[in-house]
Amino acid sequence: MESNLYDFETEPEKRPSFLTWLCILTFIGSGWGIISAILSYTTAHKVSMVFSENLNIRDSIVRNDTAKVTIRRNRLFSSGKIKGSFSKMFQEDNIRKSALGKLIAAILTLTGALLMWQSKRTGFYLYIAGTIIAIAVPFYLFGNDLVAVGASSFANFFGLIFISLYALNLKSMK
Repeated sequence: MESNLYDFETEPEKRPSFLTWLCILTFIGSGWGIISAILSYTTAHKVSMVFSENLNIRDSIVRNDTAKVTIRRNRLFSSGKIKGSFSKMFQEDNIRKSALGKLIAAILTLTGALLMWQSKRTGFYLYIAGTIIAIAVPFYLFGNDLVAVGASSFANFFGLIFISLYALNLKSMK
């Protein structure tokens, strides 16, 4: 009786194509997030200086009363709350702290996607942790104001959609 060596071999389970596409999109998004966070961290001083110069120019235009149209456009920006929020957001230390938070979040989501690519369920939980960090960092840095809501809304939207889409594939992960 001849035994076939291939009788006991089974094909590895294939990853669902939907999970494959989600992982590829996450690789692209997280990779961009890592690059963006590194650039943001390294250029924090320049961005802070440009913002502060621009803010000084806007204030001088409003003070000089050169054009009523300019004043009307700048009134909203010149109001104390919004101006204070943006000033806080564009401080060099806050730009760097925000960049570090984004970097940690992007690394966690990328690692999670790599694990889900290998059909490991722990990747899903890492992805959730990275998304929560991306949502929480602006609130931690800027408090509960307009800037924090605006900064975390992008992460909220796509992060929560991807979490729900990945959750649809949990049954195919170990």
